[in-house]
Amino acid sequence: MTDIIIVGGGLTGGTLACALAEKGLQVAVVDQVGPHSPTPTDGRSFALSRSSFHILSKLGIWETLDDVTPITKIHTSDGVLPQWVEFNEMDVTGGPLGYVVDSALLKAKILEKVFSFKNITLHAPQSVLRMERTDFHAFIETNGGETLKAPLCIAADGRFSHLRTEAQIPLIKWSYDQVAIVCHLTHTLPHNNQAFEHFLPWGPLAFVPRPGNESGLVWSVEKEKADVFLALSPEDFAAEIQAHFGDCLGQFTLSSKRWSYALSVCLPKRLIDTRLALVGDAAHTFHPVAGQGLNVGFRDVSVLADVLTEAFSLGLDLGASQVLKTYQKRRRGDIIAMTLLTDGMVRVFSNQSRVLARVRSVGFGVVKYVTPLRHMMIRHAMGMRGHAPFLWARERSTFQPTPKPISKNNPKGATHKKSV
Repeated sequence: MTDIIIVGGGLTGGTLACALAEKGLQVAVVDQVGPHSPTPTDGRSFALSRSSFHILSKLGIWETLDDVTPITKIHTSDGVLPQWVEFNEMDVTGGPLGYVVDSALLKAKILEKVFSFKNITLHAPQSVLRMERTDFHAFIETNGGETLKAPLCIAADGRFSHLRTEAQIPLIKWSYDQVAIVCHLTHTLPHNNQAFEHFLPWGPLAFVPRPGNESGLVWSVEKEKADVFLALSPEDFAAEIQAHFGDCLGQFTLSSKRWSYALSVCLPKRLIDTRLALVGDAAHTFHPVAGQGLNVGFRDVSVLADVLTEAFSLGLDLGASQVLKTYQKRRRGDIIAMTLLTDGMVRVFSNQSRVLARVRSVGFGVVKYVTPLRHMMIRHAMGMRGHAPFLWARERSTFQPTPKPISKNNPKGATHKKSV
């Protein structure tokens, strides 16, 4: 018997376990990966928002991370039209726009924090054989022969969630017929802590700064093109990136292997069921165009931890319908808004329509010159809008006017061949 069962001990599941344990709850975590297994790299470099920074800081995880790279500027450009807009840390006080951290490092540090809590019991490597839920408890039977019992079970077991399937929660989903190519590239010129989002007709080409003269690449392309690009030699692949992006970072060299991930949207019609709540990729997956997937997952963690610790302090049933409905109500708006934003960006930019090209041109101009709109977009990307749970204190950010670029048509350092 325990207070909470979390199935999935990855980024969101592990962080949620720490957040609940810190408030005194007894937490059981079931994960398929053993605690002493080496943490494999998957090529991803996470761009963490300000809200994610606060969550990890509050739990004492952030201070253990090294090789974290701040993002001080985001340069967004159109691959067809000579249009661009920049989001700058000078627009907002309190620090950078975000931070970049390697996925394997973040996973390892979260796991270290999990081990530091005596009231977290890790059942790994084990998987769920059977889940049973009654009006009063959830039961989990593992392939290790253990039966766990708690008022609430939390599914943090990824985009293909087994528990979500077992609960027969209906899904809204569609595919983009795109593949994200993920890798690391070194370049001869410094990135100066700048991230880039370069929109091409077949998908966005995004760079996030890593330590030294290295950037993490996420290139979303049509599946047929992805197969061709993945088959290229490292030299030819770097040349292909160069041809589409330009030379503002100098010459590229591939510095890692290449990974690929099929892109789709998957939204459960509800985030809760009897004695069950969904978080992270089990609760939502969408296009990585804005780099917000993990940040939205961390906001799930923050809100659910807030709701459950409040119920725990009042002596309420942690799996009661009203407790879970509060969580769902607080998270629905953010998840739907991010889905609409990312899907809209993909549909507007990933095409060669002349009509939509005009729409993009007007949109770039509006965002560039309407300062309140740009600031609102920054706040949303930083996760500084809406409900602020106990894991982080929402800042009263003061927005400053952005200095004018040296040239009206070409900001300093931006020399994209096609976009500027």
